[in-house]
Amino acid sequence: MREEQDRAGRFFLKARGKNRIQYICWYDKATRQTTGVSTGTADLEEARKALYEHALKFDQPVIGTDAQLAAVMQSYFIHYAQHLPSAHVQRAAQRDALEIWGDPDISELNRAKQLELVSTLRGRGLSDWTIDSRLNRIWAAMNWHKRDHAELVVPEQITAEDWKPVLEDCDRTYSIEELGTLFNAAAEAPENVRYTREHWWRFLVLAVGTAAREAAIRELTVAQIDLAGGRIRLNPEGRRQTKKRRPIIPIAPTVAAELASWQIEGEHVITYYGKPLATPEFFDLLAEKSSVGGSPKVIRHTVRTWLAEYGVPDSDADMFMGHKGRGSATGARYTHRRPEYLRTVIEAIEALFDELSVHVRRPFAGRVLNDQPSPDDPICEALRGECVATEVTELRKCLNSGAGNETRTRDPDLGKTPVLLKE
Repeated sequence: MREEQDRAGRFFLKARGKNRIQYICWYDKATRQTTGVSTGTADLEEARKALYEHALKFDQPVIGTDAQLAAVMQSYFIHYAQHLPSAHVQRAAQRDALEIWGDPDISELNRAKQLELVSTLRGRGLSDWTIDSRLNRIWAAMNWHKRDHAELVVPEQITAEDWKPVLEDCDRTYSIEELGTLFNAAAEAPENVRYTREHWWRFLVLAVGTAAREAAIRELTVAQIDLAGGRIRLNPEGRRQTKKRRPIIPIAPTVAAELASWQIEGEHVITYYGKPLATPEFFDLLAEKSSVGGSPKVIRHTVRTWLAEYGVPDSDADMFMGHKGRGSATGARYTHRRPEYLRTVIEAIEALFDELSVHVRRPFAGRVLNDQPSPDDPICEALRGECVATEVTELRKCLNSGAGNETRTRDPDLGKTPVLLKE
């Protein structure tokens, strides 16, 4: 195209009028219009020389000034990010960037620097999703600063394809002690009363009690839970079942007690200040606080391993985990209606909560421990003989049950004469 050929920077040639006089044109930001000056000639070669001279005189190259990362991120946080619900996540991204990179100039954040950040965060146990979120938040701060400093040159951000995320948690499982540490971190009261960790606790209870995938737990609604029938429908109404199946599973007693004790706001079971969890990033904050790396998938693998070690048949365990089983598809619609549905799994899950309760400081609902002396206590042992009821006392209790201090009763062996028994 002629317009592309006859251009120098932001200036270009354009012929006007009957005589086709060449004009040097450009876009004026102040007036938001295209303006121009005449070269005084229709000859294209002379007009080009005039164009280049004009560009050298008036279109000086933009000098790419620089800025330090700490100042840019602090300004972004103070003037914008601190007012967002995800302010703590932005603060975490800022902390990680400055810890790993120091305080470099923005122009230094090349591909090698970014890959260094990715490698270090992976070493700390953060998931690939969270690492990508960290990068996005760092670049959001720099691009926000560039709006008022157009001369700032922001390096191009690497994408997930550049650092090729790998799944490192495929075969990993947590020990009972590590699971207990996660629960204890969720049960601790945060230093800042503005925040809450109740969503951490609820997620862990459901992750252990259902072995469901992370997204299924985050998206779980009250309508999917049938406490009276003892079932949870992990796949909500209207959602197409995918290859990552969300089955109907029975509710373990501890999970049922926990669900009944929770104050639920809105339609979702797990919320953060009334809003459902949109991402799995909360688990990385939990893992960081507890110093136990990994992802929600590790809990799923842990529960499946526990079921195998407890002796649960593979067919029951696979059905509980959402793995596609054999048999009639029509018959599978009614399997969960049976009273004995996955009874072996429920027993194993309760045994897992039994083991966890020893390591978790906050007692699970329905498992609150009373400060009572044990039967082996010496005082109880001494008093036990005095408290044993005689046969006469037992007979009176049986006959006078629910009748206060005295009750008239008929003994079939004594005929119709009423007998008055007194304590």
